[in-house]
Amino acid sequence: MDEGFSPECILALTFSEKAAGEMEERIEYRIGESSAITVSTFHSYCNDLLKEFSLYVGINQGTRLISQEHSHVWGINNIDSFGFENIAIPNRPYDLITSLLEGVSQLHDHLVGPQELQDFVTRKLDETVDEEERDELLKLADLARFYSHYQQYKLGHNFMDYDDMITMTCRLLENNAVVRNQIRNRYDYVLVDEFQDTNYAQLYLINLIADGTNLTCVADDDQCIYRFRGAYLSNIKQLQDYYASLEKIPLDRNYRSSSQIVQLSQQLIATNPEREAKTLHSHNGDGEKIKVVKSPDDSSEAQWVADEIKRLIEEEDIAPEEIFVLTRKRADGKKYSDALKGKMIPVEYVGNLQLKNYPIVQEALAYMHIVADPFNNGIAFAKVFAREGVSEHDLQKINTVAKKLSRETELEGDGIYSVLQHHLDDVHVIQKALVKSILVRLNELIDYRKNHLPSDTVKYLLSEKTDLYRAQLLADTVNSRRNIHILNSLTSMVQDLELVDGGSEFARAVEYLELVFNLDIGDEESSEENTVKVMTIHQSKGKEAKVVFVCDMADRHLPLRFTKKQFRVPRELEKGVQRDVEDKILHLEEERRLAYVAMTRSREKLYLTFPEKYTGNKRGIKPSEFVTQLDYESNPLVEYIETDKLQDTETVATESPLKGKQDEYLRLLDMYAGQGQMKQALESLVVLAQLKEIEEKGNLAVFDIEDFLKVTPKEMGELEALVNEDLPPLVDSDMRFSASKIRQYMECPLKFKYSNVLNIPIPQKTFFQTGTDVHSVFEQLCRHKMQGESIDMELATRILDKTWDGSVFDSETHEQQELKRVRQMLEYWFEFEESNVNETIAVEEKFNLKLDGAQFGGVIDRIDQTPAGDYIVIDYKTSKNPLSKNKMPEDVQLALYCQAVRERYGKYPIKAGLMYVNPNVRDLRLMDVDEAQINSVLDGVREIVADIKAEDFEIKEEPNCYFCDYKGICEWYNES
Repeated sequence: MDEGFSPECILALTFSEKAAGEMEERIEYRIGESSAITVSTFHSYCNDLLKEFSLYVGINQGTRLISQEHSHVWGINNIDSFGFENIAIPNRPYDLITSLLEGVSQLHDHLVGPQELQDFVTRKLDETVDEEERDELLKLADLARFYSHYQQYKLGHNFMDYDDMITMTCRLLENNAVVRNQIRNRYDYVLVDEFQDTNYAQLYLINLIADGTNLTCVADDDQCIYRFRGAYLSNIKQLQDYYASLEKIPLDRNYRSSSQIVQLSQQLIATNPEREAKTLHSHNGDGEKIKVVKSPDDSSEAQWVADEIKRLIEEEDIAPEEIFVLTRKRADGKKYSDALKGKMIPVEYVGNLQLKNYPIVQEALAYMHIVADPFNNGIAFAKVFAREGVSEHDLQKINTVAKKLSRETELEGDGIYSVLQHHLDDVHVIQKALVKSILVRLNELIDYRKNHLPSDTVKYLLSEKTDLYRAQLLADTVNSRRNIHILNSLTSMVQDLELVDGGSEFARAVEYLELVFNLDIGDEESSEENTVKVMTIHQSKGKEAKVVFVCDMADRHLPLRFTKKQFRVPRELEKGVQRDVEDKILHLEEERRLAYVAMTRSREKLYLTFPEKYTGNKRGIKPSEFVTQLDYESNPLVEYIETDKLQDTETVATESPLKGKQDEYLRLLDMYAGQGQMKQALESLVVLAQLKEIEEKGNLAVFDIEDFLKVTPKEMGELEALVNEDLPPLVDSDMRFSASKIRQYMECPLKFKYSNVLNIPIPQKTFFQTGTDVHSVFEQLCRHKMQGESIDMELATRILDKTWDGSVFDSETHEQQELKRVRQMLEYWFEFEESNVNETIAVEEKFNLKLDGAQFGGVIDRIDQTPAGDYIVIDYKTSKNPLSKNKMPEDVQLALYCQAVRERYGKYPIKAGLMYVNPNVRDLRLMDVDEAQINSVLDGVREIVADIKAEDFEIKEEPNCYFCDYKGICEWYNES
């Protein structure tokens, strides 16, 4: 502007809204507000151009941005229409759709359309190719079909995505000289920030806008860390191809880091080939040596980092907000966050979060599920009842009656809603008035949704028929304001999903929500609070701190191991200039740039840490090759430190200040409650809750005292029953057990409680259908054979056709793929039968056992008898994750089967095992039956039964919660 450029004729492009906002702030600071300079992200700028020239592009002014959630749901819903020939449809197609959308995005980055991809595949298939290349080409053909359908759907429904914004703008400017010249004449000066992060399409866009005499690009090829988003280093060289007279101005002064940090990071990045040569000098003095720290294991590493941070805060007076802990993977950051919390150091674990992980969303979803389908939502009813103060005993009574009625009558669904509607007066429920009031509100919501859009029903639910919004508004805390924002996001998501394929049914919108709830929601920006920030290296880009710890610099952690993407743009179709090297090499170079970016986030103090071993791995692990390349043991810029092994966990936990304070207030709580000093007991309880918040989140920024104290007092009837000890035990003394129940308790006692004690029903699993039908076919074939009839594949196919229920599958493509797998299972079964010299004497054999008075029941898939008169027990398995032979002697199911055979036939079988018919396994695994081992397993079963009858449902070992249906109501999962 000092040189005479008009503000209206200046265009500045960058990548994120945050960066654009910061740029505008700096411009306003220098030249005042309303500068009229266009400062924008690439996508916003292209979106504005497309709206301005919509008549030329052929889109409507009302075209909307299609969300990630919308795209995924559309893909899953329409999976049959894509005509996949070489891509297998998994049970959970979500990840496949993610891979396909990522593949489409990569093609957009190179301005490759679906027809161009299809033409390439057709041409290559006409050539002589090997089997592996042919397989890849056929998968690309499937991708081309998906790509074409996706583009047609967006065009036909007035949607576009972020990739379309860039691609369509490039096509507009490329094909319309009038518009191109108009845009070029609009700007006297074009500035592009973070140019190294551009992909080919963005580079081509710049070339269409700028003539080369008016362009400035700011780039640092050493910080190109977004290759997975399409950014590539050759764009800087290709820019010179576009603009031969381009002048390079090296910026050789580092204004952030000390000289020691600059020198060491330069030593690391210098080993990357074909980078722009540069010699950086620090503006911040020499500083101190970089500390490279080796620990015996990862727990010791995390503990040492936490101890050092505590020392820096207390002895060197460094504020927590001036300290970063950086890791390559987000999951690796958890142990550092936990270690800092254990020392009561305020910490923030930065990263993406899933909407479904927020408690308030789980509560809203429970109501929504009931409104969508009140007949099949036992878990949702349990969540709502618990939230509104209904006791477990009353819940158990309702569920037990519902289970009985659904078994004995033609009740729809799981029976709970029918009991509430028609039989509640027949159930001895203490809180009957409360349950009825909940039911009235739910029925009002069910009536409302019949004549309203899904998003309007959600708004009515949140605002009128529950206190979900009202409670947050009244609280008016940092936490409640965040919850309001989250509820708003939930409503917006429903509003977006009700547009999928033109549908607007409430049940369908809720179903769509479940499909996409494992998508991350953007929460990558750290707060301004005075906390230590634990984040990934990518999340630290553009940030700086006085002290930086780059952790887990070990093999397979930094650099990460190279994994091939399911889809990639063929080299022949890549429009940008690419180096002719393997992807594995390009991956390693980018990982080195990531390490460089991490190191250069620090202004004064830099720590590089790595362990010699990871918890759970017997073998040690090598240091990162990046650390080794720095010659860390003798480099004059480095202070090398070897730490001691962490003390055992129990000792550390006992000695931590946080644990000590928790124990102290637990003792006070117990003492005050015992003495009847209830106010003091409550005060101690509040302090305990605050300490728990610090332990979990590292600070009290979102601790909501009003929400914590919001409890539901017991009603008079409950108190009377409590005083009179009228409440019966939860566990029925006559409960029948089975191998699956015992195994479920072993996996998770709480899951056992919800499923078998409280009888909370769960939705039917469609992916169990294959196993059920396969077992049925095997049973019928065996019965035919036992009756002396001949059996063959033709008979098996006829039985399968009569047995098979294809309605449970979400797509015809998936059903056909499953049928193919089942036929392969049948072929393996016949192969086994041809070589089997034993006689099948029983199939689907029911049994009853008593162990110390506890009743056990079950069904044995198959019992064979050898020519010598001995027995062999076989259980069919259709899964692809076989139990190891070492684990089989400990298997509860096989032990119970063997005991049942002994009681029925007078002796133990000589062998028992599992026949894995899955095409990926195809194996019969038998073990020799040992009586002593069987008795040992059954002794363990007896102990578990005793624990169940004692109502011991405490979690002792961390369970695998990923696939659990009860996550939404589980107290352990939602507190951990």
